[in-house]
Amino acid sequence: MKERNFHNFLREKTKENGSRLLFQKKDGWSWKQITWPDLATEVESIACFLLNSGFSTGSRIIVLSPNTLACLFFELAVFTLGGISLPARNVKEARAVLENSSGNCFFLSASTDDARKLADDPILGEKIEKAFLSVNEKIPVEEKTVSYSNVVKFGFLSRKKLKDEIDALGSSVNKDSAAVIFNAGGALAENRSFSHGDILDLLCLSEQELGAVSVEDQTFSYLPSSGSFSKFANLLNLQTAARGAIAEDTQDFFADVPEIMPVMLFLAGAEIENVVNRLGGENGSGENLRNALGGRLRLLLTDVPPPERTRDLLLAQNISVVELKSLSVVP
Repeated sequence: MKERNFHNFLREKTKENGSRLLFQKKDGWSWKQITWPDLATEVESIACFLLNSGFSTGSRIIVLSPNTLACLFFELAVFTLGGISLPARNVKEARAVLENSSGNCFFLSASTDDARKLADDPILGEKIEKAFLSVNEKIPVEEKTVSYSNVVKFGFLSRKKLKDEIDALGSSVNKDSAAVIFNAGGALAENRSFSHGDILDLLCLSEQELGAVSVEDQTFSYLPSSGSFSKFANLLNLQTAARGAIAEDTQDFFADVPEIMPVMLFLAGAEIENVVNRLGGENGSGENLRNALGGRLRLLLTDVPPPERTRDLLLAQNISVVELKSLSVVP
């Protein structure tokens, strides 16, 4: 019987969905189409680079990055190897995770400055095996910090050699193995650990909460924080096989949402007010809110419902707010 882990989950889902479109990513003025096989190839390429960098089963990686597409792919590669993601809200928290760690860690950051700040620290830097970026900034290849594009490029070159080893490692990860530990920089009692099986169970529960979701339904997310909803919501696209797009930042969200025309929108509760206030129209009436969000939106999925007035504005535009309680377990 196959272990219930992310490697086997991705393999099964890719087999089920064939060459269907899974994600869209803005690439200049056009949109890059990412299919299920594209996802599998990129995750495997990242896993190859990680393996060549000394990453192994049980290795830990501090993640200080918004939940972008690159961050999602990177963490899936970490799970494939049986590694553990340690989300951090800011540099201070990332430092605390390093200080509390009994061993060395890897580091994933959306900022070159933040990556260098920790990697070059005279004391804590010794505890960072290697730092990676979830963005494509150009930095010298020989540095301790590696850009996302170089991780994928050089990992891809070693796929043929390492494919069997990656498959063997990924297939054998136990369902009870830790995949994500929240609040790893705090006291041990504050840590919240989720295994592969735990997360896959949460995704099944969330799919039930959502009801019927078509593979043709378009989702869009902007999830910059590090709580469980923001960390796990993008994984729902893999569970439901709905087409998705993920905003890199606030500017991208507002620029891209009219083009994407989502049916479902994932936003943390703290972001909903910002979006409604910015798009609410004259006197905050919300009259053109639905059109500003692409004209097709029917579900706004969140961890914390907005105030009643905001919910009423959205409902008047036939947009229902749904609290995904199954994913909203760690703020």
